Amino acid sequence: MSGSNPVPQPPTEPSGAARAASKPKRPKWLVPVIAGGCAVVLAAGGIGGCLYWNHDRLTAASEECATSYDKAVKARKKLTEYLKSDALQTAVTVKDSEVKDAKTVGTLASTVKAAEKTKTTVPECPSGNRADIEATTKEIDGLATAYAKTVNEVKGKADAVNASKTDKTVADATRILNDSKGRVKDDKVRAALENAIKSKDGKAISDAVKAVNDSIKAKSDADANAEAEKAKQAADNAAQAQTDNSGSYMGGTTGGYTGYTGGGYTYTPQQSTGGSTGGGYTPTPQPQPAPQPSQGGGGDDGYEDICWAVDTSGKPGVQVPCN
Repeated sequence: MSGSNPVPQPPTEPSGAARAASKPKRPKWLVPVIAGGCAVVLAAGGIGGCLYWNHDRLTAASEECATSYDKAVKARKKLTEYLKSDALQTAVTVKDSEVKDAKTVGTLASTVKAAEKTKTTVPECPSGNRADIEATTKEIDGLATAYAKTVNEVKGKADAVNASKTDKTVADATRILNDSKGRVKDDKVRAALENAIKSKDGKAISDAVKAVNDSIKAKSDADANAEAEKAKQAADNAAQAQTDNSGSYMGGTTGGYTGYTGGGYTYTPQQSTGGSTGGGYTPTPQPQPAPQPSQGGGGDDGYEDICWAVDTSGKPGVQVPCN
């Protein structure tokens, strides 16, 4: 069969030595990569596929770390802001005497003190080593969780203080509501206080309590003024009655009248005996003195004129010479 094409024969398998000589050597840096999971990739796509797979895993780890870092930073910021918030500062300044349960105040103080010492530095994500990146990511996630937990814990203790303060406010306001019955000038303020107590709104209760206290004072002042006016009126009435009694003095005033003598009679003011005698005076006849001998004067009738001096205070009159 000369001139015809020969039939191809199957290749001959090389000997063991030949196979060892023809097998390419792997670089030393590739050995740990294969140990880390590239064996399957190498089987499918060779060294290039293994390198691509390793790079992809490194990129994913870096992205995960970056996401965790951002989350932790936000959680840290939220904690920092809450520790400086007006809401927390207000709760921290509440005194034991202002709450129903004083233990809540001490618990909040210790919790805030511990929170302020919480680690606030978030580590940066490393690069180049996937194992280091994953370890750092785990640490960052732990910090983010701790920040969020601390915020919730402090907020819970602050809420407990505020609730205890509200409980005491409600209890005190209820007592004022009960004690003010019948003591306010306008009962509408008590109705407003009752509604505020039901709402448990601290400011509404405070405003309503003030209104009730003001109304109590207004009624108290009005009652005191009424009592003072009543006492003054009674005093004025008593003074007027005394003046009226003094005006009806028995015998009245004489206006300086000292009586007169003449014709053998002397008139002196007398106490009225109840009859109408012309101004309350009654002439009193006086005995005529015995005739006296003349002392040698001419034109003397032998009698001495005698006058009576009358005291306006009501004392008996006395005889005095008319001259």
